[in-house]
Amino acid sequence: MPFAISLLIISAAVAGVVVAQTARPGATTTGTAATTTTAATSTSSSVQQSLQEILEEPSTGETYRYDPQGRRDPFQSLVGPAPKIQPGQRPPGVPGFLIDEMKLQGVVRTRQGLVAMVNGPDNKGYLIRVGDKVLDGEVIRITQSSVVFRQEVNDPTRIERYREVVKDLVPVAR
Repeated sequence: MPFAISLLIISAAVAGVVVAQTARPGATTTGTAATTTTAATSTSSSVQQSLQEILEEPSTGETYRYDPQGRRDPFQSLVGPAPKIQPGQRPPGVPGFLIDEMKLQGVVRTRQGLVAMVNGPDNKGYLIRVGDKVLDGEVIRITQSSVVFRQEVNDPTRIERYREVVKDLVPVAR
């Protein structure tokens, strides 16, 4: 019998705590659990009010502007876009061509060595030799089936400032 009475007292205490925790925020109840519940409810309502103030659009004309203070834009590519050069700014002929704009058409052997024939972006043929400069690099080697360029690379993530670009002579498929 004493066990049943203790069980009844414990269940009544637990039921009282549960009822106090589910009480409405405006209701006045006594007890420590009720005070804790009211404090938590008022804190959550103040947090919700603060969030609403933050999320509301500002009524004034002032909007937030980011000031980089000399730092680079983190959303711009480190490699960067290819430099856009106006046609009037480029030198005429081969020195004004980008490596990507040229197409290897053939290689000719002369007394002075190998000479490559390339088509420029203007669809005209040009002869280039080892050491000839182009807009973004220079010719460093000509073989019987390819031309090797050293292209200047503007990439801060790479240690090397140059890369080799090989233009191969591809036979026409018949």
